[in-house]
Amino acid sequence: MQLFEFLMVLVSIIVGLGIATLLTGIASLIRVRGSIRPYWVHTVLVALVFLAHAQVWWESWGLSRAPEWSFLGLLMMLGTPVCLFLISQLLFPESSSGVDLAEYYFQNSRIIWLLGAGAAIIGTLFRPVAFGTPLWEVGNLATVPTLLICFVLASTQSRRVHALLVPGLFVVIFLDTVLVTAILA
Repeated sequence: MQLFEFLMVLVSIIVGLGIATLLTGIASLIRVRGSIRPYWVHTVLVALVFLAHAQVWWESWGLSRAPEWSFLGLLMMLGTPVCLFLISQLLFPESSSGVDLAEYYFQNSRIIWLLGAGAAIIGTLFRPVAFGTPLWEVGNLATVPTLLICFVLASTQSRRVHALLVPGLFVVIFLDTVLVTAILA
């Protein structure tokens, strides 16, 4: 087993736990669907976090060509999946029955979006710090809009702002995933 394969096992476990948390949360909401008040922004965020988990896992394959690894590199590699896992945990209440998802979302939105900003920062700095690659490269183009959106969302409770920016961030991440994958392929 190569070192990259060894490290990817841990990344895959964390990503898998995050995705399992999302799927379990969705199933829990479906189970009590008659007693919850859904909130479409929450639904978009769940889809966004799922996409982010998949993107992190998918883009990790590009690291198989990394010349050498350090413990700092491993810690930074784990940073984004850990932030996404924590967000996944915060997206769903302990007990779903009778919950108002808009109220629940806004109770947790500040920490969710600060974790999102953390994930973006770690994901952007990871390769330059661990491998000495340039900071501004194609794979990091979405960082600036992502950080701006995350910080705005963390600082406001305005339903209108969240209704505009959460789907906007989904589009940014989706386009980043599709376009960067196409460009780097």
